[in-house]
Amino acid sequence: MSRPAKALVLLGMLTGATILTGCGAEGGGAPAARAGAVPPSAPAPTGYMASDATSAAGAEAAVAGKMSSQAVAAVPMPAGGAAAPRSAGVPGGAPPALYNPNMYVSSNYMGGSGAKDRLEKLIAEGVLVEGKRVKLEAFSRNYAQAFPIPIRTALGLTADPERTKIVETGGRTYLQVGLQAMKGEAARRPALNVALVIDTSGSMHQEGKMEAARRAAMRLVEGLGPGDILSVVSFDSAAKVVVPARKVDDRQSLKRRIEALQPGGETNIYDGLRLGYQEARKNSARDGVSLLILLSDGEVTSGVSDPAAFQQLVADQADAEVQTTSVGLGISYNEDLMLAIAREGKGNYHFIKDASDTEKVFQKELDELTQVVARAVKLRVRLADGVGLVRVLGSQVLDAAQAQQVRKEEQKIDRKVAEELGITTNRKQEDEPGIKMLIPNFFRGDSHVVMLEIEVPKGRNQRKIAEVFLKYKDLPHRANREAQATVRMQYTPHRSEMIASIRKPVKKNLLGFQTGEALTQAAALLEQGRTADAVKLLDERMVVLGVAAREWGDRDLDHDGKLLDRYKSVVAQYGRDQQLAGLELGDYLRKSLTYAGYQMTR
Repeated sequence: MSRPAKALVLLGMLTGATILTGCGAEGGGAPAARAGAVPPSAPAPTGYMASDATSAAGAEAAVAGKMSSQAVAAVPMPAGGAAAPRSAGVPGGAPPALYNPNMYVSSNYMGGSGAKDRLEKLIAEGVLVEGKRVKLEAFSRNYAQAFPIPIRTALGLTADPERTKIVETGGRTYLQVGLQAMKGEAARRPALNVALVIDTSGSMHQEGKMEAARRAAMRLVEGLGPGDILSVVSFDSAAKVVVPARKVDDRQSLKRRIEALQPGGETNIYDGLRLGYQEARKNSARDGVSLLILLSDGEVTSGVSDPAAFQQLVADQADAEVQTTSVGLGISYNEDLMLAIAREGKGNYHFIKDASDTEKVFQKELDELTQVVARAVKLRVRLADGVGLVRVLGSQVLDAAQAQQVRKEEQKIDRKVAEELGITTNRKQEDEPGIKMLIPNFFRGDSHVVMLEIEVPKGRNQRKIAEVFLKYKDLPHRANREAQATVRMQYTPHRSEMIASIRKPVKKNLLGFQTGEALTQAAALLEQGRTADAVKLLDERMVVLGVAAREWGDRDLDHDGKLLDRYKSVVAQYGRDQQLAGLELGDYLRKSLTYAGYQMTR
């Protein structure tokens, strides 16, 4: 078969997979396939139901709980399997359980939707294969949670095991901790002191990015009140002050200066940040919020490039009460750097897919300043004697220096909230034992899941598995809050009773975490040239989702299972055809898998 014919076969196979062919300038204007639609002439997906009977039976048993709890604990790795992403617990392979763990783990809760938006943009961009544009579809952004909505407090706490019963021989299972924020009308936002730092390097003239940056800045000017403070800094090879820090009392003058910005030169983000912080510090207010917003499209090409230097600069300013939010433009920017800037700066991370997104992103940024309902949110899980921690999915164990930094941040928030709102300080120097996670700010209406893999010892009757403690600053009610939940499991001699006790909402979230890990692992296998192992891994995970979707009638799992089948089909065809392997398709697949995996574990 000729190379063009092979490419057409690949494209035809993926027409029903929301892979758009022949659209736009490259493809001659043929209509795109409807998302998720399978043309009548196309064969039904074969891999979704299972590639063989053994695989189907194994998946069905895994979902129903008919396999041992060890077998259900994680997706099977290919022979000699790829290293899993480092998770909280002992790194490497299948980690042994830790008993009486006392550690801090990283939080994967973060404001803004930059990573998700960038994933969707990257996948939507697609890749050219023999003159046709191939695109994949993004996975479900998140699964809706059914946690009770708190009414009298800012946050609610739930803690549930994957199943309520376990066989008397014990085994591995999962513990889900859920947080749910209150809903309702937001409070009036505080006075703002904003430093807007705009990238005007040469690359900003491409893809309408400079115009998008101008529109973003204009939207910010319109959203600020007359008592707010704004400064504007631009940077290319060097940084300069476009608008010195001033009250927003002459909007037309501010807009004219922003409109005059033109791209040219290299990208010196560090100097732009440093000059922006200087402007922000001129008007820091005790009862207001100082915020630097960085808009950039690219890699550092001039000035300081050491990530550690960026993190230190941004963290120092966060200590000085200047938050930092980062906004990415285009696909090619350094996401690791932009994420780190937002994380260290205690701000949000956004991504502007196109110019029409600017108003939405900046309105959300301003709105969220009124949406923080809880601060210094500290989760602590104390496992019962004999119960071991295997890992915390999607999190990393913090080293001693990182843990100390988290403790300092917690105590700093404690003092600041006492000064500003009169909420008594209650974070002591001595630390409490257990698995701990700090979330500096939690937003109105949000829900968040923390999933732990644990090992339960053999036993009889009932036993306590864990105690979960929540401590936070309730901003709407100006009070310190604490909550506690105790988790117990019942032993049973009958495996059928263990199977029947599964908690579907917990299992669904677990399947989402495990799917994300499988996607990330598949990307690593592709990078190593182990395409067959990547296909096997995706197939195993796809079958598990398919069985769960069928048994529970769940649309989210059905969507993601079918989408995994499509990814698997593309990866399999890519592995079989060495000519296709030389195209951009491999890089596109690796990126799509990596970003999808990142999203599913957050």
